[in-house]
Amino acid sequence: MSFYRIPSPLEFTYIAADLPHYSPLVNQFFVIGNGDIDSNKLRSALAQAVTANPGFKVRLKGYWGWRRWDDQGLAPTVEDIDAPDWDSASSEGAPLLGNPIDLRHESPCQIAKIRTRTGTHVLFRTHHAVTDGRGTVHLMNDVFRILRGEDPLGSSSMLTEWDIAMREERPDSTVSEDDCLPVIKGSVDPERTGYQWYRFDWKGDKNKFAAKILFACAQLARAHFGEGKVLFRIPADLRRYMEKNEGFTVANCSGAIDLEINADTKLNEIRSSIVRSMRNKMDLAPFKEKYQYVKWLPKSLFRVHPESLKRMHREQRYRMSGSVSYMGDVANEMFSCDGFEPFSQFGVPIPFENRPLFVAACSYNDLTNIIIGCPRAVCNPSELKQFCQKLSNTLDAL
Repeated sequence: MSFYRIPSPLEFTYIAADLPHYSPLVNQFFVIGNGDIDSNKLRSALAQAVTANPGFKVRLKGYWGWRRWDDQGLAPTVEDIDAPDWDSASSEGAPLLGNPIDLRHESPCQIAKIRTRTGTHVLFRTHHAVTDGRGTVHLMNDVFRILRGEDPLGSSSMLTEWDIAMREERPDSTVSEDDCLPVIKGSVDPERTGYQWYRFDWKGDKNKFAAKILFACAQLARAHFGEGKVLFRIPADLRRYMEKNEGFTVANCSGAIDLEINADTKLNEIRSSIVRSMRNKMDLAPFKEKYQYVKWLPKSLFRVHPESLKRMHREQRYRMSGSVSYMGDVANEMFSCDGFEPFSQFGVPIPFENRPLFVAACSYNDLTNIIIGCPRAVCNPSELKQFCQKLSNTLDAL
C-alpha cells in the first residue's frame, strides 16, 4: 500500500454523501449503439485505461483528516445486464443507477453493458469523489481508443480543483444562495423521497444553447411561481487554468458560476454574463481557504437533514433554482469500435434532492439531447414528462 494523493475538500464532501445502500454522487454516462462489445475485451480495455490513468486506480485509506487515496486500488469491473423493458428515456426501471460504490473495498470505476430492446447501452460509472464528468469522459474515450487498437491518451497529473483555486486569485461571490424559485410546477409531496429524470431530443438551433436553456428555465419559473429570485449554478471546468506542461488531470477539477437571472434579463445578456463571468474567474469564487478544514468535520454536516429537505419542498423555496450543465458538441464516433456503432449518449443528472432542477445536455449531429432531473418530491413522473414538452416548446420559440 502506498500514498497517492490527499482528497480535495470537495472530494471529502462527496465521500461523506455515501450511505451503505446508496452512493448518490456517482458520474453515470451512457453510450447507446447497435451491435455489441465482447465483455472480456471491454474488461481488458477498461483495465488498460485505468493503468494509463492511475488516478482511477485508487482506494480510500485512513480515517478522519488522515484519509488519503492509496494507489493500490482494486481492478475495475464489467457487468452484463438484461433490461428488455427499459427504454432509457427515463429513470423509471433503470438498472444500477444509485447502486453503492464502496470506496474502501471496490473500484471507483465500473462498466455495465445493458441489453435492451432499443440497443446496447454501455454504462460508465465513476465515483465523484475520485473524478468529475470531464474525467469520466476522458476514461470513456481511452477505453474506446484501446478497443479500436489505438493508444490511450493517459494522464499522470494529480491536480485537483483545490490545487488550482488556491494558486489563482479568487474573486468574491456576487450572489447569495437563498429563497430561490423552483422551475417545475407539479404535485408537491415533501414526504416523497428519491430522484427522477426524463430525457428528450431537441432539434432546434443549438447556437447560444447554454443561454437559451437558462433563459427558458427562468421564464418557466416565473410563469409557474410568479415574481421571485431565479439563480442557476453552471459547472465550469477549471482545467482551463492548467499550464500546457501540466497535461490533463482526471481528478475532480470543477468550479461553478452562479448566475442570477432577473425578470427583465434578455437572452443575449445571459450569454454575455457567462462570458464575462469566465473572464473574471467567477468559477473560482466558491472556493474559500477555510474549506481546508473540511476533512476534520463529521460526515453528517454534509448531508441535508430530512426535515430541512421537507421544508424546502413544502415552502417551494431553495438555495438555488437549479443546475445547468451543457457539454457542447460530442462526436458519437469517439465511442465506436469494431462491432459497435453508437447513435446516442447521455449523462445522468447528479441526484441533488435539495435542488429542484438539474439540466444536463449535449449536442451531436443536428440534435441536442436534454435530460431533466428533479427530486420526486416536486412532481410525479407524468408531470416531469409534461414539463419536458413545455420546455421544448419554450426553446422552440426563442
